[in-house]
Amino acid sequence: MSEVLKALKDRRSVRSFTDEPVSEADLKTILETAAYAPTARNTQAWRATVVRGLDNVARLNEAVKKANQQPGYERYKELTATASYSINFHKAPIFIVVGVDRTESVCQAEDGALVIGYILLAAHALGLGACWINQLGVITDEPEFRAYLTSIGFPETHRIIGCVALGRRASNPPVPNRNLDHYNIVG
Repeated sequence: MSEVLKALKDRRSVRSFTDEPVSEADLKTILETAAYAPTARNTQAWRATVVRGLDNVARLNEAVKKANQQPGYERYKELTATASYSINFHKAPIFIVVGVDRTESVCQAEDGALVIGYILLAAHALGLGACWINQLGVITDEPEFRAYLTSIGFPETHRIIGCVALGRRASNPPVPNRNLDHYNIVG
């Protein structure tokens, strides 16, 4: 089996991280790899904002919790209302917030999802752990959260598609069983 196919089948969501930092070279490799993700009409209208360090991730978490308590943003209200809730529930030292430009992309969710997929696969290829975090997308436009996003350099015209928690694996979970009956062939 090719290395690419093996990586596609072996990658899994890692939810346990060490305190060891991710090197600048590895982070740069991951972000450069993401640039090769296909996008509709090759717009490449995405941007990754890297939030690094547990203190900065904690500030992001507080902004997320507050936004989810505002009227109109109740999707994760119950989940995020507890004192123990954290988007960084497994202490990843890096969060990569992936957004796509609403004014340029005709397929924002699809483009962003592919970028996140490339990030996850690049992290796996480098021996790092990563997990897709989805709670931020629904609050992209909550006014106070948008102000926070702007303060950390996230572009005004972008909507969050998702985030990746990234770090060095503390454990290597087994590949979960997969349902291989998700297709039909016509002809």
